[in-house]
Amino acid sequence: MSPSALPPFEKFPGEGASVGRLLAGYSKLEIGLMNCVYMALDDFDAVLKAMFKPRGESLRINEAEKLGRVAYKALDLEADFLAAVEAMRHCLTIRNQYSHWIWWDDNSGMLAFANVEDIAKIENRVDNLGQLNPHHVTTALLGEQEAWSVYVDEYLAWVNYEGRFQAGKLDDSSRIRKPHELKRPALWVA
Repeated sequence: MSPSALPPFEKFPGEGASVGRLLAGYSKLEIGLMNCVYMALDDFDAVLKAMFKPRGESLRINEAEKLGRVAYKALDLEADFLAAVEAMRHCLTIRNQYSHWIWWDDNSGMLAFANVEDIAKIENRVDNLGQLNPHHVTTALLGEQEAWSVYVDEYLAWVNYEGRFQAGKLDDSSRIRKPHELKRPALWVA
């Protein structure tokens, strides 16, 4: 293996690959949410610009929720739409901890990561990163998080298709199955 600027991922390549998929795949979930709202409102331009003109993932989810809620309420799908949005928020939490935190091998046998911002908030003087509170991930946990992302993608698609069916835009042959609910995965190994 060639030298890397990220040695922890050389020791934990499976974990690194999963983290990469979770980070890179998050944008697919945002597009799925946009499509879900667009199909309910039938105005691509308005939904695209409302969600993606301002920067920030939380802002996008909030805007999508605001735009889609009324439309899905009228289709008697508000609870499912809101559940899918809430599941999406958990994907964002997972994504943010992986994209904004630091990674290292703390010799625990698991990949360690922590949020540097946590120690920056300490009132007393901080002289090194030794005060970081490490969290850990395993391939098993990351697999659960990837499965959760797939579930969210499928749930958003189901709300989208079911909404169009309820609105009379699709016939019964175009319906898709509602995904089986998954247990929300932890953020790190406890």
